Amino acid sequence: MRRRPGMKSLFGTQNLLRLTIVGIIFVILCSPPVAAIKVGGSIYMGSIAPGSSAVHTMNISTNPGDPPMNLTVDVLGLGQSTQQTNTGLAPELDTSPYSARSFITVSPQTFHLEPGASQEVKATINVPQNAGAGGRYAMLTVHNEPTGSGTTQIVTAISVPIVITLEGTALNQTGSIINLTVADPIPGQPIKVITTLKNTGNYHYKVKMNVSVTDAAGKLVASGGTDVSSRSIVPPFTGEYDTIIATPLKVGTYNITSTASRDDGTILDTKTIPYEIKGTYVPPSDEATVTLTPKSSSVLKTTDGRFIVNFPAGAVISNASVTIKPFSKDMLPPAPNDAKLGATTFKIDGLTGLLSKDATVVVKYSSADLEAAGSDVSKLALARYDESDSKWTIVPTTVDRNALTLTATTNRFSIWAVMVTSGGSSGSTSSGSGKPGLALDATLVFAALGLTIVFVGINRVRKP
Repeated sequence: MRRRPGMKSLFGTQNLLRLTIVGIIFVILCSPPVAAIKVGGSIYMGSIAPGSSAVHTMNISTNPGDPPMNLTVDVLGLGQSTQQTNTGLAPELDTSPYSARSFITVSPQTFHLEPGASQEVKATINVPQNAGAGGRYAMLTVHNEPTGSGTTQIVTAISVPIVITLEGTALNQTGSIINLTVADPIPGQPIKVITTLKNTGNYHYKVKMNVSVTDAAGKLVASGGTDVSSRSIVPPFTGEYDTIIATPLKVGTYNITSTASRDDGTILDTKTIPYEIKGTYVPPSDEATVTLTPKSSSVLKTTDGRFIVNFPAGAVISNASVTIKPFSKDMLPPAPNDAKLGATTFKIDGLTGLLSKDATVVVKYSSADLEAAGSDVSKLALARYDESDSKWTIVPTTVDRNALTLTATTNRFSIWAVMVTSGGSSGSTSSGSGKPGLALDATLVFAALGLTIVFVGINRVRKP
């Protein structure tokens, strides 16, 4: 059908925008709910003598509002990442000599659950007489059949670790440091020492790391350590453990020694490597605290002067203790689109609501921030990560090239960072600021694009 001259489009520009927004809301509100699987008996830890057996009973259930489900229980090997995250391994990938996968059978392996119903599943563990010594490991995975259609398939799954101690056998808890590296120092950030430890024994254990730094004369100049790991490392897997050194280090050559211990204090291994500081290391700033009062102005300032927050009188309606502290860049969420993180990060605690009057934040940017910006200082800006909203906001920022500072005003505090932006787009008094970051889910963006394509397709009229 040919559209007559002057005839209005079926979907004009404004209508197209409205329909796109409605489509996005529909995607958000009408997405199919994800069913929940609940497992009673979500881990097995027990001692079984070689030649003996045990039964682990699980009660698997769903919520009354869930759809009917067909469920399967798979017996897998237990794998582990360098961060001690457990994963299930298919038989062809389960090559560990400490696997218990072949010991286990489950009944029933497949079953149907109506909404709110439950099913008892028994995992029978038969340990062979020649099983060896130490620990044996596996994982049961309870999952439903994929739901949804097209490219969107939803699978709900719960993993049940199986940890077996072979009763009456020798438990060998040994480890070897197979690699020790030091990340490049970043001004204002702690030095990260990465120790890679392999469990060379036959049984799992938790790990604690201690790192020391000595100068050319053998004098101890810095140290650091970790708490005992929250997760055990399983043989024969390898874990990475990060230790932070925040002590100032002058230009020179050092020896860094990492010592790995078990949670009972038994030393597993020690390794030493040389390390050279080619430029003076700028450590993270110390914490600083100030008490705000409604009638007085206050200044929160670190001892090195790299962070200053000026609070005017009337900024708070009651007394508040506010602290500025260093914050590791590794713990930051990703930067918003069209931006990237610089090197300088910090956190301000003690204020849960909005200020009555804006405070002024002044931050000295580092050479590492400038390097991240490709030496273009106009691309630097201050950004705030709002934990309650889970999004970044790049605030209008003034750059002082002479004082090497970034200045912004704000009425709220949280985690802050120097951000590298496209520059010159926020209307700040100098070209070093950005614009609010968006926290759109990529799925919704693609959904919106898809809706737009549909609407444009409807609006377009073919010529004969």
